[in-house]
Amino acid sequence: MIRTETHQGVARLILARPEKKNAFNGEMLQAIDRAVAAWGADPAVRVIVVQADGETFCAGADLAWMAQYADADRATNVQSARDLGGVFHRIAKAPKPVVGRIQGAARGGGVGLAAAVDIAIASDRATFALTEVRLGLLPGVISPFVVERVGPSRARQLFMTGETVSAVDAERWGLVHACVPHDDLDARVDAVVAQLVQGGPEALLACKQLVDVVAFQPSHAVFDQTAELIADRRVSTEAQEGMVAFLTRRKAGWVP
Repeated sequence: MIRTETHQGVARLILARPEKKNAFNGEMLQAIDRAVAAWGADPAVRVIVVQADGETFCAGADLAWMAQYADADRATNVQSARDLGGVFHRIAKAPKPVVGRIQGAARGGGVGLAAAVDIAIASDRATFALTEVRLGLLPGVISPFVVERVGPSRARQLFMTGETVSAVDAERWGLVHACVPHDDLDARVDAVVAQLVQGGPEALLACKQLVDVVAFQPSHAVFDQTAELIADRRVSTEAQEGMVAFLTRRKAGWVP
């Protein structure tokens, strides 16, 4: 269902169900959850990269798997949806930076996965579509991540039309952070990873949390909170190491 690789502080979560276009099912979701949780707790892991085997990045939820819930009661269906949404949430809130390598088509939950990572890099061969409406469904648990990326107006368009979007437009609309020539995809992902490992591990997590504090509250409401956050960070062991390293023109202890 998935493969995992870890090398020099970079953990790779590889969707490995290409014969099913890397569509999610229950077993796959559980494996993703376990891997992300383990890496989040492992101080040796500095960055997580989410990628996929085959030509398709992820086709979303496996419809054969979803169909088994047709006769289930509402409580069972709600719990299944919560389990699915929880995977996206834990990726988004992972205590390590998460980079998405989108090499091909992303549909439905695959778009949600691209939106849940911290930094999404797409090949110019990738395409994106939220086609749930054409099945009489809606992109429920992934909607917070997509709306956060593209805004409510564009999300409404994508949710309602089910249209296919090129990687160029996905970058222009903010769904992904960069669209690069397919042959340059690995080099760009590696460059982003190299930038991330220059940051202090604690500071990287603090930056993720800072965005959540600031983005969803009015500026006056976070004035004191942001001042306290930077004050605490200044006196942290990690920040002191970083500043001393800069002043003495050496690498900080966390830099490979």
